[in-house]
Amino acid sequence: MSRSVSFCLVLILTIIIMPPAALSRSVPGPDTPDPLKNAWLQFHGSNLCQGVDAVFSFNDRGVEIWSLVEDEKSYRKFIQLLEPLKPAYRIEVYATYPQKEEKPDNRREPPPSLWQNYELRSYLGDPFARGMERADFEQRTQLYLSPPDEIIRQQLVLFAEQTLDWNRKMERYARDLPSLIRTAADPQLSSPLKSSAKEICLEHVRGIERYIGRLNSNLSRALPRSDANESGEEAKPADGTLIERATRISEAVGKVSQRVHRFIHPENFTVSLDELREPSLLQSLKMLQKMDSELRKALETTL
Repeated sequence: MSRSVSFCLVLILTIIIMPPAALSRSVPGPDTPDPLKNAWLQFHGSNLCQGVDAVFSFNDRGVEIWSLVEDEKSYRKFIQLLEPLKPAYRIEVYATYPQKEEKPDNRREPPPSLWQNYELRSYLGDPFARGMERADFEQRTQLYLSPPDEIIRQQLVLFAEQTLDWNRKMERYARDLPSLIRTAADPQLSSPLKSSAKEICLEHVRGIERYIGRLNSNLSRALPRSDANESGEEAKPADGTLIERATRISEAVGKVSQRVHRFIHPENFTVSLDELREPSLLQSLKMLQKMDSELRKALETTL
């Protein structure tokens, strides 16, 4: 079972067993004590949210946390962050770990989609792929793209792992952004926490922008040149409240993140019709980068 599926099952069970009052308290409320609000903010501000995928449930006695531990060091720091709160509040943490999916001989293989990606293999210096790149469509159908040698194979594995890791980090920053901005915009939030919340919001927005740039750089090496060189559409003018704009970015990042994952691991090794109707992946990343940049500028002058 994949890591994402495992955590989804945990999350579903969490929602089922949580009392109705707790469902609306996944972020600190006006009556949440400041120490608990600060712990939640520091979980995001210290980037622990990148190593621990956590669902919070604030209640009258304290907080319950369901977590998927992706990085053990981050999890230990998370527990240390919560430890000083235990004398005054009830802190319950439930942890699960992703299943390791390794071959018996621990040999990592590149995804089949990258084996057949002659643009990327050509960029990495594969002479057979360079011959494919120079050939026209009819010639390509008659040529056989041989398996990559050991060095190219390792580079393809690293490319896939790096791209998926950046994609996960971009999605994680974006998923938390609306809740963080909603908290930062709370007029009842104390001044010290408001200042901290604003900076954490900006860190998440900058994080999204940073990983969009890295993904764009990586994917431009693996896409046909006609797609990699297109100028792209202009993003729609920014409007709405900060929370509404953050929500749109979060949703857009979620969709782009799925497309990046499907690029590395396509379903049934085919391209869906929905994918063909969408702007190119690089074009979508450029539009997303513009939306994120505009939100960053608004946050710097508004909150």
